Amino acid sequence: MSRSASKAARDLLLGMKELPEQGGGWGLLLRRGAQPAELPPKAHGAVQEINPAYLEFVPHASVSDRGMGVFYGLWFFLLFVFLFGPDTLTSFISGKSFGVAEFIIYGGTWVIGLSFGIWAYRSARMPLAPPVILSRTLRKFYCWVDRKRGWMVLDYDELRPAVFRSAIVTTAGSATFFILGLAKLVPGTRRIADQVNPAPLLFPAERPEEVWEFIRTYMDGAHEALPPVDPMPPLRDPRADHARMDRLLLQDLVDAHHRLKPGLLNKIYTWFWGGVSYWTERCALWVQRTAPRPAYPPELREAMDWQGDNPYRTRPPTDEERQAWEGRLPHLRRRWLAAAAFSTLIYGGMFLLMTVGAWLERGS
Repeated sequence: MSRSASKAARDLLLGMKELPEQGGGWGLLLRRGAQPAELPPKAHGAVQEINPAYLEFVPHASVSDRGMGVFYGLWFFLLFVFLFGPDTLTSFISGKSFGVAEFIIYGGTWVIGLSFGIWAYRSARMPLAPPVILSRTLRKFYCWVDRKRGWMVLDYDELRPAVFRSAIVTTAGSATFFILGLAKLVPGTRRIADQVNPAPLLFPAERPEEVWEFIRTYMDGAHEALPPVDPMPPLRDPRADHARMDRLLLQDLVDAHHRLKPGLLNKIYTWFWGGVSYWTERCALWVQRTAPRPAYPPELREAMDWQGDNPYRTRPPTDEERQAWEGRLPHLRRRWLAAAAFSTLIYGGMFLLMTVGAWLERGS
């Protein structure tokens, strides 16, 4: 779900060249500046850290692509090694001479196999975008784009907030999500020059607007007007991976106690997704913990340094949440271990079927 949803969000935003002057089927324009709010401020799990100097937003689930690269790249690389490695090694040891056709076949095979290994390595070690940061001191959003462009810095007061509607179709079904987009317009036009999306995909449509009201209140309102932020699973602790997968990937399919909500479709989707994507998502979270990250710009690093008490409230984690983050919550462990076993059976079974079957065929 996360990979398809993230891709759909990117496709939607790339397709929106201009910001409409009024809401419609595409989405909704939001209030800004001194315009009164219509909905209360709520974070809805979009905020990782809050303090008087900056907001750090929860990383998006788009690293699923990187997890796929690590897992599938390594899987196919090892498949090529086990399928063609024994014959290649035997041929070299025996001193067999290769004709042009054989050399092209062997060489092409190993080029393909090595390309999968390179895909896995690059997915693991390419720089990863840090979370989006909103500096309250500088009144600017900081968002890493890529190596070529580097940091995108957008003036908070110039951005036009909107909720974009995104219909997503996957092999497991369809769903509609909503994206909080903050667009910088070309002066004198409605054409979108740049855009930052600080929050994950949300549902229903009111949630992105409430997140925007949270941001507005944080920037220009009193800290007492903000509700406490829900604590989020730690990013750097691998024991919290299953809790993060619940909150970031399954989202509304699980309740506040990390239990799967009733419903046959919820169960079918969760087990289908778990069997197909469990290991790619674990790899994605590993990449998120270990991949190198570009350094924040010097002015942002300076602005992020603050002293004194933090007046912004974060709800203390419950005992159940602490257990989940430490990998000790029994029903959470059982569900994800079962998904891991199911996924291992699928990919491990295919691997053994293809390699052992090829070996037995050669030996007969």
